[in-house]
Amino acid sequence: MGCVKSKRSASRADGEAARTRGDKAYLVRSEDASPRADPALLEYAQKLSEEIMARAVQQWAEVDRRYGDIPYIECDVP
Repeated sequence: MGCVKSKRSASRADGEAARTRGDKAYLVRSEDASPRADPALLEYAQKLSEEIMARAVQQWAEVDRRYGDIPYIECDVP
């Protein structure tokens, strides 16, 4: 059997390698007075939000299909 690395140790090693190379990653760049988000970050956030919305709509459709025929009964008791 081989050796299995954990995600935590792998990400820690990647971070240490980036620090030793002198690479810097910024979520928001502030070259002038107004900070700007990194375009790669904005693209990732857009794709992630679209994926979340697609999953939510799919889940809603499945629940509606499964329970849509059950009548809603209102209660008069406060």
